[in-house]
Amino acid sequence: MPPSTRIPALLQPYVQLPHDSILLLTSTLGASANWLLIRFLCNELSTQDGGDEGHNVVLVSWMREYDFWKQEARKGAALDLDKLRKEGRFAFFDGLGAGGNAPDSTAERPSRTDAQATPRVPVSNATSQRGPQILPARGPPGRIVPARGPPPSAPAVAPASSPATSAANSQATASQGTPGHYTLKSLEIADIKSTISSAISPLATSTARKTLLIFDNPDLLLALNPTITPSHFTTLMLQLHTLPNVSHILTHLQADNPLLSLSTPPQPLEVAHHNLVVKCAHMSRRILGVRVLDTGVARDVSGVIRITEQRKQWFDVGFGIEANKDSDDSGRGKEFLYQVKSDGSVRVFERGAGGEG
Repeated sequence: MPPSTRIPALLQPYVQLPHDSILLLTSTLGASANWLLIRFLCNELSTQDGGDEGHNVVLVSWMREYDFWKQEARKGAALDLDKLRKEGRFAFFDGLGAGGNAPDSTAERPSRTDAQATPRVPVSNATSQRGPQILPARGPPGRIVPARGPPPSAPAVAPASSPATSAANSQATASQGTPGHYTLKSLEIADIKSTISSAISPLATSTARKTLLIFDNPDLLLALNPTITPSHFTTLMLQLHTLPNVSHILTHLQADNPLLSLSTPPQPLEVAHHNLVVKCAHMSRRILGVRVLDTGVARDVSGVIRITEQRKQWFDVGFGIEANKDSDDSGRGKEFLYQVKSDGSVRVFERGAGGEG
C-alpha cells in the first residue's frame, strides 16, 4: 500500500528523510508521538509510489514492547511487522527486556509465579483448602511435596527440576529465537552498542538498503543507569551513525516543561535530561515536536506539531555562497494542528483551516 494513503499531505515532506542525517522527535505527556513514529515506519517500509525501496528500520524502544508497535503499525499504517521481520526489513529491540514476543520473557513467567507460590505455602498451612486449589494449577503435583514434606526430600526434587528448567530456557533462547526480535540484557552503553551493531549487519546483507535507526525514549537510560551521561549516549549515536549501513538516526525524547525547566536546586536527573535534549537538538538536521494546545483541550484537535529544519547539521562545513543562501530559511519552523482518530488515521491541517488530512 502506498504510504501516501496513510500519511497526510502536509506531513509527507517532513517524514521524508534528509540525506544522511540525524533527526529529533520530542513529545509531551499529553501529546504522544507514537502516531508520528508510525508514519516514519510507513514511509520507509511501505510500497513506494515512485519505485523507491525506502530503508530498513531498526527500532530500539525502552518504553513500549513489540506487541504495542505491531498493533499500532497494523492499525495506523497497514504494516505487518512480523512479515517485515522475516523479510529482513525490520528489527526490534526490547530495551527493558520485557518484550511480549521475546522467547525468554515467556519462559521466565512460570518460574516467577512458582517462586512466588513457594513461600505462600507455609503461611497458608492452617487453611488446607488453598493448597490443592492453587498449587496444582501453577506447577506439577511433585512440587507440593518439598513445600510441605520434611526437609530431606526438598533437595532431591530441586536439583532434578532446576537444571532441566534452565537448560530448556537456554535452548528456547538459542533455537526458538524470533528473527528480527532482540532483547537488550544490559543497560551498559558498550553492550547496547555491540548488540545493535551485530543486528544491523544481517539487515544489510539481506538487502542493499540503508538502515534507519530509531531510539524510542532513550532518556530512560539516564534514570535506570545513573552512570550514563548525555555525552555517553550522544557518543553512541555518532558511533552507530558512522557504520556504513546506517544512514539515518531518529531519536524520540520527552520535552515536558518540568523536565526541561530545572528546579531550584536542580536535581541531577533533571540536568542530565535537559542536557540530553539540548545535545540531540544541536546534532539534528530536523526537529519535530508534538505538544498539546496552549489554549487547552479541544474535541477536534489532538495537538500541535512543529517542524524546525536546519539546512546545515552541526558536523557540516559550509561557508560558501550556497551556505549563505540557505541561511535565510535555516531554523524557521512550521506549525500544524493534528487530530489522531480512533481508527488510527491522522488529520493534519493548518491553523484556522480545519481542512484536509
